[in-house]
Amino acid sequence: MPENALELHDISKIYKIYPSPMHRLREILFRKRLHSDFTVLDGINLTVEKGETVGIIGENGAGKSTLLKIMANTLKPTAGEVLRNGRVSALLELGAGFNPELTGKENIILNAYLLGLVKSEIEAKKEEIIDFSELSEFIDRPVKTYSSGMVMRLAFSIAISVSPDILIIDEALAVGDQHFQKKCIDRLIDFKQSGKTIFFCSHAPYLIHELCNKALWLHHGRIMHIGDTTRVINAYTDMVREKDAGMKTSVEEHSEGSGPDRDTSMWFDWIRITDKEGRNLEVVKSGQDVCVKMRIRVAGSLTEYKGHIGVGLNRNDDVIMFGVTTKMDNLEPVTFHDGQEISLHYPSFPLLSGQYFFLIVLMDEHGLHPYVHQRSKTFFVEHYRGDLGIVKLDHRWDFHP
Repeated sequence: MPENALELHDISKIYKIYPSPMHRLREILFRKRLHSDFTVLDGINLTVEKGETVGIIGENGAGKSTLLKIMANTLKPTAGEVLRNGRVSALLELGAGFNPELTGKENIILNAYLLGLVKSEIEAKKEEIIDFSELSEFIDRPVKTYSSGMVMRLAFSIAISVSPDILIIDEALAVGDQHFQKKCIDRLIDFKQSGKTIFFCSHAPYLIHELCNKALWLHHGRIMHIGDTTRVINAYTDMVREKDAGMKTSVEEHSEGSGPDRDTSMWFDWIRITDKEGRNLEVVKSGQDVCVKMRIRVAGSLTEYKGHIGVGLNRNDDVIMFGVTTKMDNLEPVTFHDGQEISLHYPSFPLLSGQYFFLIVLMDEHGLHPYVHQRSKTFFVEHYRGDLGIVKLDHRWDFHP
């Protein structure tokens, strides 16, 4: 059974917020509560096996940096227990742990001591760190004279060269030139392949997807999802789209048998999304057969309605993926009657991962006046190959001499 590299048990972090420094002093003197609590992390439980690479995602203020600091033991939790198995090296805030008055070489020695290396190990690693950082001509200058990119070079070189068992990186690769970023990523891949454990926080989903075999989505100090990288990134991306669009996908969704919310004599009894065998789907695999089915109800005392049907496929931020009507497909107007069932079949659903819904409209024979319209339930599309974008297009590669 694999050994665990790190365990977090019911970790919380709460900061006391005072209106002013004087209120802090008065609270101490008079033993009267004058602060409010700000919870950054709330009940975090996490177990990571040795050799796993875990990506951490979430919006700004979600608690990601605080969580990484607690993992790295540079910050103590308010409550809970952290168990670490092996040497931990962390690359957190830019320049954290550096003394700006000391030279680059002196900071290498200082940080190596802090990471637990003995003098002989530091001497053996010092030149390797300098060579990797490509800062040999600046290494005897004070760090306060370094650019942000140079500080990142030095910090990453130290973190990766001290042979840690657990490496923690917080957005540091966003700094520096492309040459050194690639060099860092190459070293991270080597580190991963050697069976080390990595925690990698980034706002770049592509990097998380390519580097990590597991992802953790942190939201307002709580773990929303943890597990398969693709599924977690998709769930997070869906939430961000909904937030940007100012909508909730649960609004205006109708369940089977909910009845009409209308002042009309025609409505949908139900709308279902199924596979080709008629089984209901909540999750669609990209490329599979999909049907959207509906049953129409018409008040029995009324004359028949005649018209066209429109089906729009929308993403959860209301971006239209595809829309078609029977009129566009040059079909004759349909005579709608009570209990009528209609299906639209997609033999190979081409969309990539995301959250979607159908909008069904019944219109007059000119395709202009809507009788009734209704949204389907939201459904998810899963795709695990890592293709980018919204839709999967048939393609081929040709290489010419």
